[in-house]
Amino acid sequence: MAKRTAVIDIGSNSARMVVFEKSSHFAYHLIKEIKSRVRIGEGAYENDGFLQEKPLQRTFDALVGFKNIIETLKCNKVLCIATSALRDAPNSKPFIKKVKQNLKIDIKIIEGKKEAYYGAVAAKNLLMPINSAITIDIGGGSTELALIKDGQVADTISIDIGTVRLKELFLDKKASSDEIEEYINEKISDIPKSFNMENLIVIGGTTRSFSELIMKKIEYPLKTVHGFEYNLDDYTDLLEEIKKSDLLNLKNLNIKKDRIDTIREGLYIFSKISKKLHSKKIITSGVGVREGVYLCDLLRNSNHTFPKNFRLSLKSLSDRFGLKDRQNSSIVRYTKQLFHALKYLHGIDDRYIDILTTSAKLYNIGVCLNYYEKNLHSFYFIINGLNYGFSHNEKILMALLIKYHMKKLPSRDDLKIYENLLPDIKIVNWLSFILSLSNCLHKDLADDRFSFEYTNHTLHVKSSKKLYLASECIKKLAKPASFAIVLED
Repeated sequence: MAKRTAVIDIGSNSARMVVFEKSSHFAYHLIKEIKSRVRIGEGAYENDGFLQEKPLQRTFDALVGFKNIIETLKCNKVLCIATSALRDAPNSKPFIKKVKQNLKIDIKIIEGKKEAYYGAVAAKNLLMPINSAITIDIGGGSTELALIKDGQVADTISIDIGTVRLKELFLDKKASSDEIEEYINEKISDIPKSFNMENLIVIGGTTRSFSELIMKKIEYPLKTVHGFEYNLDDYTDLLEEIKKSDLLNLKNLNIKKDRIDTIREGLYIFSKISKKLHSKKIITSGVGVREGVYLCDLLRNSNHTFPKNFRLSLKSLSDRFGLKDRQNSSIVRYTKQLFHALKYLHGIDDRYIDILTTSAKLYNIGVCLNYYEKNLHSFYFIINGLNYGFSHNEKILMALLIKYHMKKLPSRDDLKIYENLLPDIKIVNWLSFILSLSNCLHKDLADDRFSFEYTNHTLHVKSSKKLYLASECIKKLAKPASFAIVLED
């Protein structure tokens, strides 16, 4: 089934390549990612858009390296797109021809609106479900916006402002903040009011670096920036500090080395556009144009959208690590039945059923690494692998349910580092217990059909056969409330 596709994105600042491998009809995973800071647009904005010889050579050299990787990994398909710098350059055709002749790579120059569309396709498919939002992708030469409405990409805009363009035209020339902001205001003045939206999905290196800085500042318990959310009003002071900083202060703020020379420019653009759109809630996307290009190819027959209820990360993990569908389906069925049977006791909202059943599908994934400490291995698989289609809150809750199931009910001390991302401890303990009880009932790996009934402070579990192994397991479980469990055969 394995089919590998390389996607190359030549931007004004960097050339990047990702390689994806399919594991089933719609599922895939990343097997290689590489970036070269070629700065192909360097010097172009001061020379009427003409690309300069040294940046062009750097870009060609990077593509030679990419080609070697493509051949070594035996990629079946190569998709190569170029954005603002090549799009705007009067002398781009000779370079494109040279790459085609020497490397057999076809560079497709895409318009800004198409670039915005690709970013939005990636965000709407690979973030947790979002009905309405604006995506913003700040590049080296241009900034793209897309309107997501009712779960679909409704409109796109491309604006000729970017980090490298702003750097060369203004900051390198020591222009004042007023001059920079006046220039940006003029460029964004035509953004229609239909783009005013509270939810703003940020794509690209500048805004991702800002999110990572916030995560460090607040000692955020997860390392994954994809899906990280924050309220912009809480961090406007930090944003303004970065905009006004010199290079030394940027280093002291722990700005990444490869972002120091363009983050101020990017945050000037981000600040102005977010204010114009009246955006408050910022959602960080770790995916963008490259993933959008791949998804548009993968989902070309389904309106560039995954089927309803399809979850890429869940399916990809299942494909790669051979989770047994029959065994998992039994645990999933038991957790659903127990959740409803014990509803009188726990009183938990039905929206947690999805969290519980997904945990049931993944509880045993750690065995793929090693049976011993399998709960801990499963925890790390989920924290680091379940990135697409789930919020951070959902992911950490599932990981913790699995980490502690069959061991103990998690305490407040166990959950303290994650407490801001979790529901009340009562909910965590009940879900953990239900998952553990389901595992006990499946101790002999038989696909039994149980019936559950809660009456008179007792959970009655009825089966057609003797449940000796299950009864031994259940005796060891800590319960989140005082009630009896009676097994009847």
